[in-house]
Amino acid sequence: MSWPRLAAWSALMSQVTMAGARPDEAGSSFAAEPDVVILGAGMSGICMAIELKRAGLNSFVVLEQSAGVGGTWWDNAYPGAQCDVPSHLYSFSFELKSDWTRVFAPSHEIQSYVEHCVRRYALASHLRLGAEVIAAAWDEPAARWRVTTRQGQVLRPRVFVLSLGPLNHPRLPAGVEAFRGEVMHTARWNQRYDFRGKRVAVLGSAASAVQVVPALAEQASQLTVFQRTPSWIVARPDRLYGRLERRLFRIPLVARAYRAWLYWRFEANFAAFKGRGIMYRLLTHMAAKHLNEQVRDPALRDALRPRYPMGCKRILISNDFYPALQRSNVELVAQPASAFTASGVVAADGTVREVDALVCATGFETVEPLAHLDVRGSGGRALAAAWRDGPEAYHGITVAGFPNLFLLLGPNTGTGHTSVLIPIEAQARYVLACLGELRRRGARSMDVRADVLREHNAELQRRLAATVWASPACTSWYKMNSGKILATYPGYITRYVRETRQPRYGDFVFEPDAAAAAG
Repeated sequence: MSWPRLAAWSALMSQVTMAGARPDEAGSSFAAEPDVVILGAGMSGICMAIELKRAGLNSFVVLEQSAGVGGTWWDNAYPGAQCDVPSHLYSFSFELKSDWTRVFAPSHEIQSYVEHCVRRYALASHLRLGAEVIAAAWDEPAARWRVTTRQGQVLRPRVFVLSLGPLNHPRLPAGVEAFRGEVMHTARWNQRYDFRGKRVAVLGSAASAVQVVPALAEQASQLTVFQRTPSWIVARPDRLYGRLERRLFRIPLVARAYRAWLYWRFEANFAAFKGRGIMYRLLTHMAAKHLNEQVRDPALRDALRPRYPMGCKRILISNDFYPALQRSNVELVAQPASAFTASGVVAADGTVREVDALVCATGFETVEPLAHLDVRGSGGRALAAAWRDGPEAYHGITVAGFPNLFLLLGPNTGTGHTSVLIPIEAQARYVLACLGELRRRGARSMDVRADVLREHNAELQRRLAATVWASPACTSWYKMNSGKILATYPGYITRYVRETRQPRYGDFVFEPDAAAAAG
């Protein structure tokens, strides 16, 4: 972490003793038995915390393993990190920000926005930073979760909310430990390392690589990019907002109208993920045109041309990745790294590039998003066992056999075409509604019915079969080797918001509170 970043966060948190039990103005504290524990202080966890505060519910704790809030924006502090969704759409609908500097915000600006939300909604006293959860088990007799941190702390909430998302555990290439130089993942950036004059290898050419490569190309004496699979890339329509624009955005009506326009403009892009039709042809043409215009060398252009349907993997936006690859100090190796020596990278053809540093833009563990956390529900059944054929949840939020457990950004809730904050807000409201129903019924717990979960996910997979992700030519982290698609939602996000607007309580089994009933 850079010193300015650390100082800013320290100033924000100075009012709170994170390990202590200091109540906020509403009287909440770090009691051992809060009503709700939220795991993760990324965008989804912060959204859930805000919804609780707005509803007047203060008995909750947010556990975060990092030293600060922001989730992916805290982790991804590499040079060039930037959002792929316009700033005014990548912000909460209830907390608009008028002074975004760019159409597509850099990561540090989004990080500042998250910290603003923490201050605005007085969340600091609910946070426990540096608290890594290693296990969570449902205590059936007590109707509470037992949440255990690596530090040995135990909390026993009635409700456990997992807001991890799929991109939180970096994946490193096998055998990389043989390399004796500097090694870092883009999500675990070493701010102190000086790349100037160094020979650097970037492993990967997808989302984080297209952002970090141009920055590294300006510093390294030699930069080698190892590409397993080329990506579909379109131009980034980015620019600075003018002073007048930012003044206009201070007018709530203008800001909301602009956000609504962005919402529907990006919502229309889902049509491309059907793998056919005018929108698909238009985006494919735009990407091909971008490649042809920016890359002069026919051999390099051919190496960068994808051979799979557009939308199968994440569509990237960049204006400077292709130009960076054509610098005299940059080499594209159109094959993956197959092994590592103490001082170099071995390509698939056996050739070796001697380097001083490795930058791993190699993605995250997505098929088993909770592999590092032991979650056990009714009867001690492990969530890993329930998900042995791939993660699945009812609306991506609840799992049969795991009472009072709610997921944010769970299976099949990702979007390839718009802001992920839209489903996040829908999910947080859904959880809040369920909490209200538990109180209204005086129930100890609620658990989605197994038959409902099966039917829901069978229907999801049927709908997904009509999308580009189901193509035999499509291999990505969105789906398993079996062909089961586990990450993305198969439709317009407007439909998902409508489906989750009001929980269908008949789809759940509620356990009454015998003591309350007797009273």
